[in-house]
Amino acid sequence: MKKKTLLFGAMAALMACTQAQAGNKTHSLVVYYSQSGTTEKVANIIQKKTGADIERLQPVNPYTGDMGAIAGAFMGERKDGKFRELKPLKAKVADYDTLYVGTPVWAGTISGPIHSFIKANNLKGKVIIPFCTFGSGGNTSITDLKAALPESKVSSSWYGVRTARVDKAEAEVETFLINLGVLKGKKTSLPAFSAQHAVSADEKAIFDKACGSYPMPLGTPSTVGTRSLDNATEYLFTCNSKDMQGRESKQLIYVIKGNAEGSVPEFTQVER
Repeated sequence: MKKKTLLFGAMAALMACTQAQAGNKTHSLVVYYSQSGTTEKVANIIQKKTGADIERLQPVNPYTGDMGAIAGAFMGERKDGKFRELKPLKAKVADYDTLYVGTPVWAGTISGPIHSFIKANNLKGKVIIPFCTFGSGGNTSITDLKAALPESKVSSSWYGVRTARVDKAEAEVETFLINLGVLKGKKTSLPAFSAQHAVSADEKAIFDKACGSYPMPLGTPSTVGTRSLDNATEYLFTCNSKDMQGRESKQLIYVIKGNAEGSVPEFTQVER
């Protein structure tokens, strides 16, 4: 079972290289695609805190329609391996050592314009620090980004946030960048989750409060582990579910609840 949070991902051996390069604004570029403006909010926060240059990817033929139409068009492109051409970038990618690469998660993976960017640019040897926004979870998109960049130094530390809670991004991004070594500050070492135990009635109520309004089924929580953070408790629920083929499966649901009186539990991400 993966022990990973929304904020940090797993810290990896390439960290020394990342720390040495990522904070140098003359060698760092935030490059992102944003369909609705949510990923752009996170990109702007990263740019503001790091001083990096920034560039938004723009398809020559923009994606239009609702998310269903966009996802349908994207899945067709993915099947054919032909993604939309991008408008020329103002930045010269070759001039940068480190790229913060941001994407919305489409159909569980990186968006079409990110595929186009990867195909159009030589990213060999560059440090890639991923960030993403999503409706439910982003971990599979990061796996796909790494697979698409086998010759790049893709950081195992990544930042992701649900669209529904993007207002939390600024504080979370700052913590992420401190732990990455890009910003000065006290690094946070997260405790492990407790062993999974049967979900109590109170824990089930916390799950329902956090996830009840989510439009897609997340399964039924059977067990849960917890850990104490500075000002909150984080829950890792194991849920029984079914995949698209109707087969039994399990997924991990992360929920965080502040310790202050009146705090409302929040669904932060799912790992499938």
